[in-house]
Amino acid sequence: MKKMIFVLTILSFIAVVSCNSKQGPIDKPLTSNVPSDDKTKKEGTPLADWDGNSKTLKVNASIKANNVTYNQDGYTLLERLYNTVWYQSESDFDDGRLETEEEFVLFDPTSKMVKREYENGRMDEKDEYSSLKHIEDIALKVQDDKKSRNACIVQNIEKDNFGYDVEYEGYYLEDRDTLYIVDGDNIEMVKLKLNDIINGNTTKYRDDKFVLSTKPL
Repeated sequence: MKKMIFVLTILSFIAVVSCNSKQGPIDKPLTSNVPSDDKTKKEGTPLADWDGNSKTLKVNASIKANNVTYNQDGYTLLERLYNTVWYQSESDFDDGRLETEEEFVLFDPTSKMVKREYENGRMDEKDEYSSLKHIEDIALKVQDDKKSRNACIVQNIEKDNFGYDVEYEGYYLEDRDTLYIVDGDNIEMVKLKLNDIINGNTTKYRDDKFVLSTKPL
């Protein structure tokens, strides 16, 4: 997982503000899609039609209902993560300076994971892709069966100059704008972590919690 997220470190908040006053705002990547948490629907919700406070569609988005596809067998969580951007942010003082670290995870239109580097608050146009293969679902014990397929294990394959780097990752969509991402050397290790989070033991997995990127800096 550590290879598939990029890190932007801001050494000084004051320095960044000063810099941005000359260069314009930081180009924080925003999600274009809010993923569906209903396994029968692959399509999510466009960000413009999303009310993050109530976690529901805006009223004017109801006219788009005819564009939603239904599949009784269900779409995997990986399929429903297309065109989403997730991030986590942590700030702390070091030698009197405020340091902010942000990590972003991006999924492209086919749900491949994308790595993009940031430099001076700007996005590098070069994309590095990691191939993701769905391995299995972790069934959730919920009253609404449509919500039972919101955790899964995938195989992550990244090609570099030394060959292929393969590891396993687990995704858990706690709600439509909260995603846990854990990793491990094998499926059983990932499965244990996922089940731990699903059962409510989330405190020790704070570093694995990402929120949907819906608002600019």
